[in-house]
Amino acid sequence: MKALTKHRELILQDLKDRHDHPTAKMVFESVRDKADKISFATVYNSLEYLVDHNLVNKLNIESDSVRYDAFLDDHSHLICQSCGIVLDVPALQLSANTDWKAMGFVADHIDIVVSGTCSSCQSL
Repeated sequence: MKALTKHRELILQDLKDRHDHPTAKMVFESVRDKADKISFATVYNSLEYLVDHNLVNKLNIESDSVRYDAFLDDHSHLICQSCGIVLDVPALQLSANTDWKAMGFVADHIDIVVSGTCSSCQSL
């Protein structure tokens, strides 16, 4: 892998400093005042580069936009259907008895996402 460009380093650091699983637009809004002449296209392409090089995860969750996550340790996500917050939790496990082979399937990656209502929205 070639060295990260200044913009890619800035974007990666921005993702590591936050825990809100931002969209490309949110990252752009966060970094545009910190970099000279950075465009939304540069941010988007940089995010895709970081995903392709396993420096960031892309979350295709129940949302209008793809979210990005720089926390690479094994974990699962809780998504509030009211406010949209995405929370990291320790990796949730499927049953050890899950027989993928019987389903004619080979699992390479398991990402568990739980949808519900966060404690803040429950108290409203």
